[in-house]
Amino acid sequence: MTPTSLIIVTDRGSLKAYKVNETPTRGPSLKLVQAFATTDAHGRYQDKLTDQAGSSPSGAAPGAINSIAERTGIDNENDRRIFKQLADSITDVVEREGKEGWSFAAPASIHAAVVELLPAAVRDTIVEHVKSDLVKIEPAKLPSHFRSLRPI
Repeated sequence: MTPTSLIIVTDRGSLKAYKVNETPTRGPSLKLVQAFATTDAHGRYQDKLTDQAGSSPSGAAPGAINSIAERTGIDNENDRRIFKQLADSITDVVEREGKEGWSFAAPASIHAAVVELLPAAVRDTIVEHVKSDLVKIEPAKLPSHFRSLRPI
């Protein structure tokens, strides 16, 4: 198995990248090399989209709320932007810190979408995929979630 030199954990709102340093007696130690928060993942639409005059009402009554189908389009576009932003940040970190191989953890609901947006050269260096939300796990406990970091 290729050694992991970098661990990246993410969810819809944030990303953390840890450099893996092997210590001879204590196993792997992790050093935070980047922390990133996406701004589009937080907040309500009415706080972000305030142009009420430019919206297209459903026709029910003046000032009526837009249809669910229109809101779903906004949700899909927002998700696409968030996933692209995460993939771009991952690419930057991997190119800078994780040349040998890296491990990636994200919730199952977003994991495939983010991996799909990574360039092939970056995607091909993934050593291990973990479909869990590990962003809030303290760094000392992270190695136990990755097979590639456990002692043989």
